[in-house]
Amino acid sequence: MPQDATTAAPEAGPSMTPEDIVRDLRLYRVRYDMPDTSAFVRYSPNFQRDPDELTVHMDAALERHVNATETGTFTLSELVNELVYAYINVHVFPDREALDFFVSGFDGGLIQVGFIGGHFDWGRMWMMRGRSNIGLPVAVFLGQRSAVNGQAAVTLVDHRHHRRGVRVYRAVGGAGTHVGEEFFKEPPTDETKL
Repeated sequence: MPQDATTAAPEAGPSMTPEDIVRDLRLYRVRYDMPDTSAFVRYSPNFQRDPDELTVHMDAALERHVNATETGTFTLSELVNELVYAYINVHVFPDREALDFFVSGFDGGLIQVGFIGGHFDWGRMWMMRGRSNIGLPVAVFLGQRSAVNGQAAVTLVDHRHHRRGVRVYRAVGGAGTHVGEEFFKEPPTDETKL
């Protein structure tokens, strides 16, 4: 685990409210330099020089980087102003097993799309995962398009109490450093109402 992966007490994670997560969670912007002098940027729950948690559209034989640099850290509301023509879905989980189950299903579904002859634009999305600074396992999904009314968007999906996940926060980009809109939603107590 990276040295800076956890700065909050791990036992605090399960009891955090969506407002606590939005305020305290930090995502890292990491630049990975490639042998041909190109580079790609990923948003990660922790800084990983050699990302063993990179999944979906990552072929280690083809995409081996030569260097990695942390180039910024962001809260969720700060991150929406960082993005251009993109959206991020941040999924938080109660434990590592729930995270692994989610990611394996996601990867498996996309592999099946390709297997049956479907077309999926692999170059437009990626996911990184790992333990976050607040002690919760997190998956960060980045899609390269504007998600809400032509604006960048950041969404928090909470899987801690409902396995399917509940969207509890969304920020939509505005002008300059202004977050256009922020929405919080408390998850329902009855899972049948999801």
